[in-house]
Amino acid sequence: MKRTGLVVTVLGFASLAHAQALPFEVRLGVAGVFPNTSTSSDSTRTLKPTSALAILGGFRWRFHARHSLELTIAHTTNSQIYTVPPDRFRIATTVNEYSGAYIFSPFTIGKFEPFVLGGAGALHFSPESTSINGSAASFGAASQTSLAYVYGGGTNYRLWRIFGLRLEYRGLIYKNPDFSINRLFTGTRGHMALPSVALVVKF
Repeated sequence: MKRTGLVVTVLGFASLAHAQALPFEVRLGVAGVFPNTSTSSDSTRTLKPTSALAILGGFRWRFHARHSLELTIAHTTNSQIYTVPPDRFRIATTVNEYSGAYIFSPFTIGKFEPFVLGGAGALHFSPESTSINGSAASFGAASQTSLAYVYGGGTNYRLWRIFGLRLEYRGLIYKNPDFSINRLFTGTRGHMALPSVALVVKF
């Protein structure tokens, strides 16, 4: 029993030392934001968000050669366009993402390290300006936060020493915002595609 306990202890410390030797990573990049169009079940309301560019950053902890945890923050501005006949509501919106994900890196090929990811987080929608049928109008749009599920994949590419590139696709599934306005409620899930490229620094 004593020998078994000693072996387990040694292996535990060896595993911990190995995990601590693996690098942390930070990344900063840009992403395209491509939301889908959603229509309510009774076909009376349609939400069509505009495409945009986002700035994103993240922190990754490799606790094993193949396994990592990552936090991501992203920021973009677009317009949420609701068609509720005969009117068209447009809400210029700041959208912030806060998410965490598990990353699995099954292997490396030369300088490439493919990976897949999955996780969850939140999207915060904050209205900036509003209009109805192209004319500025205030209709009481309020900030709103939606739970988001994150999935995706991509590859890291080693550039030089501590520097690398990350090519990635992430998809976010979330409840569409209505900005606390009953007339704009669609009762649907939105999907946001975010292909991105980022500079990675290891430390």
